[in-house]
Amino acid sequence: MKTHRNNAKALLCCTISFLFSQLSHAQNTDSVESRWKNYIDLKSYSVPFWKADTITDEITQVIKVNGLSTSTLLFRAKKVLSVKAANYNKVYKQGTDWTYTGGKLRIKPGSSIPFIKKEDLVYTTDKPGWSMTGKAPGTFVLFSESTFFNKMQIAVTYIPEHGQLWKGPVPVFAAKNLPNTLSKLTGKQDLKVVFYGNSIETGCNSSGFQNSPPYMPSWPELIVYNLRKEYGPQVIFANPSVGGKLAEWGKEEAATRVVPEKPDLVIIGFGMNDGTANITPDKYRNDIKSIINAVTAQNPNAEFILIAPMLPNPDAVQNGLQNLYKAELDKLCKKGTIVADLTGVHRELLKHKTYQDMTGNNVNHPNDYLARWYAQYICGFLIK
Repeated sequence: MKTHRNNAKALLCCTISFLFSQLSHAQNTDSVESRWKNYIDLKSYSVPFWKADTITDEITQVIKVNGLSTSTLLFRAKKVLSVKAANYNKVYKQGTDWTYTGGKLRIKPGSSIPFIKKEDLVYTTDKPGWSMTGKAPGTFVLFSESTFFNKMQIAVTYIPEHGQLWKGPVPVFAAKNLPNTLSKLTGKQDLKVVFYGNSIETGCNSSGFQNSPPYMPSWPELIVYNLRKEYGPQVIFANPSVGGKLAEWGKEEAATRVVPEKPDLVIIGFGMNDGTANITPDKYRNDIKSIINAVTAQNPNAEFILIAPMLPNPDAVQNGLQNLYKAELDKLCKKGTIVADLTGVHRELLKHKTYQDMTGNNVNHPNDYLARWYAQYICGFLIK
């Protein structure tokens, strides 16, 4: 019973926090072309991390352990070009604020670069307004749906050392596996994309969603931005995703939320909350299959990208069965249906970076950095 209560609390907290953040998002509903232009270059933001000669604005969270404040980048840096606040309100100086040695960014004493103490990430005394139930009994993890983590993190631009390779999953251009979609794109025909999932698909906690600099669009909007740049303005989209929902809800609502949009391509992203609720892999797969069936019953030519979701914080109660779902989605693959393995991407990233480097709430939402991985990976299917 205690596990069920904890899972219910976790889902309720995420739903409530989503509703609050949705208020700010409603003020800025079209960020595909918006305030980000004053801060960031979406062209450089869209270059796949596994191909880039220069890594732009890799986000990292400085953690203080035994008096030393450090952070680690995905690749070893040949040269660090800039270090700035993730919310772009300050640039930090090499030698004064930071050095880079031994593969680590090391923060100088007296620097104003923010840090989080390791002992403040997991603890045993609840901090009202700042805590989520921990995975281990009697523990709590630092949690916030505000702009707290955006203000605490830093963005690093650097040139990686030569010869370093990304060893995680990479997408393959899907001309053969998504023939209808790619035919419409390359033929400059109208294409309707529908994003359908939970709070991750709505854009939580991208900076644009949170109405905070640098106002990066959500990852679905980044995908649309890149498709329009590559193929033209005839690419349109809808996003009926709702925070806190499971694939079962997606199945029940598909006929009213997705089918009327008459999509050519549906990008389905349920799984994070299903894993928290310990939904069995079989049920999860069948719920996703039911969404597909509801759409294809009306449009047999519709195609699908199924997202195996990012992983939750392993120390939080949200950590459940998420890592089992990619194998279930693979069983649904066929011509017209493919899987985007963000589970595998996140798993590989966590071998090199901390969870706090990639999260906007320290529990189950991506920050701008991990959201870019979502967009870059899916664009890899659609743009050669």
